[in-house]
Amino acid sequence: MCVTRSTHVVKPPDFDPEKTYPLLVLIHGGPQSAWSDAWSFRWNPQVYASAGYVVFMPNPRGSIGWGQAFTDEIRNDWGGKPYEDVMKGTDYAETLPYVEKGRTVAAGASYGGYMVNAVLGSYPGVFDAGVSRVGVSDWVRALQEAMPALKASDRIEYGDIREEVWQEFYRVNSPINNAHNIKVPVLVQHGVNDPRDPVTESDRLVTKIRQAGGTVTYLRFPDEGHSISKQANRVAYYRTMASFLEEHLMPRELDATN
Repeated sequence: MCVTRSTHVVKPPDFDPEKTYPLLVLIHGGPQSAWSDAWSFRWNPQVYASAGYVVFMPNPRGSIGWGQAFTDEIRNDWGGKPYEDVMKGTDYAETLPYVEKGRTVAAGASYGGYMVNAVLGSYPGVFDAGVSRVGVSDWVRALQEAMPALKASDRIEYGDIREEVWQEFYRVNSPINNAHNIKVPVLVQHGVNDPRDPVTESDRLVTKIRQAGGTVTYLRFPDEGHSISKQANRVAYYRTMASFLEEHLMPRELDATN
């Protein structure tokens, strides 16, 4: 059973119900975050929608806003069930009459980036491209190498990585171990100074995908951390993303200045 809550769809501004559009599945970070019903402007889905995409935004287990029990569903399960929610949500979105199947991209940052890394390798053939920002690829190594200040909270959230049972769980649920299955084009972005998800998480994933014959566009910013704060880097990222999506999914231009 899929327990994805209150999913959202953002349509292009010139939406025509008689036409079909490529689908972009936008996975939020956190995971203790959400695509909510609140009346607030979110620029990232608007940018994608303005480029001609139908943007589908699921709220899988771990999202906030539907009670603590739902948020806690992800605790000690940063793997299977949230994957299922995203995939079942994608299955639903692809049945919408205005969505063109075969032109589907998964996109996300932080936890969303990890989920992109995961679903591309665990469910090959579903997505036609991916955009992953600052996402974990190897949970075992990431948890073992986490900052000392984070280790206590990590044991509550993820389980104790010092124990073999959790090492095995996260070996199974680490995207790095399925990277050889990622044959669709992927855009990866990471800041060298990221304190939470070390840049080596993306370095290793990119290497594995390329070794297996996959195609990766990699933006590795030496002066950024877990987000893109400098204007020049933002422009560079969005221009690259525009070109990437235009080349692999849709011949239409994104406005990189937004």
